[in-house]
Amino acid sequence: MKKTLLIFTLLICSIFTFGQKNEFNLIKLGSTWGQEALRFPARNMNYIGVGEVRFPPKGWINPKHKNFWSYTYAWKINVHRKITEKELDLDLVKYFNSLNNIDMDDSKNEHYTSATVTKIEKTNSTTFYIGKVKIFDRFATNEQLILNVKIESHYCKKKKRTVLLFKFSPKGFKHKTWEMLEKVKLHKNVCD
Repeated sequence: MKKTLLIFTLLICSIFTFGQKNEFNLIKLGSTWGQEALRFPARNMNYIGVGEVRFPPKGWINPKHKNFWSYTYAWKINVHRKITEKELDLDLVKYFNSLNNIDMDDSKNEHYTSATVTKIEKTNSTTFYIGKVKIFDRFATNEQLILNVKIESHYCKKKKRTVLLFKFSPKGFKHKTWEMLEKVKLHKNVCD
């Protein structure tokens, strides 16, 4: 009886753990990439959902490395409509201000984030954007930094949610680092 109870408990725990991992497994990348997961709502972000951040195997925090501040981030959020450029601008400001512990009401703070996003292409359910984000790098240089960003916004009509894939780098879009970032894709079943 004790063996059966132990096996049943382990089975339930493994199912729960496996289910949790899949919930945050949005980006199709190998295990060499660093991973962080979070739940929304998060500071200043009122969305409901999950997020997954993935960092390249080397160089993310090293100012001299080609992958410095180059990473990708996916959000799977319960937004029942397509997200606008202005919303993405504000979302990026909220995200980076939160990352730097800057209050959204403190726009006079010299480290306050600014962002500009422009739509470049649209398909049936996906909209593509490019932009720039001026941030404060409190992790490595303690200086202002301009990140280039590419965004894919996938509207999952059947599930009434939106999945966003952000790709960031201070490197210009023609730099070799972007070849690496362009290969980053969402899992095919991300709308399920």
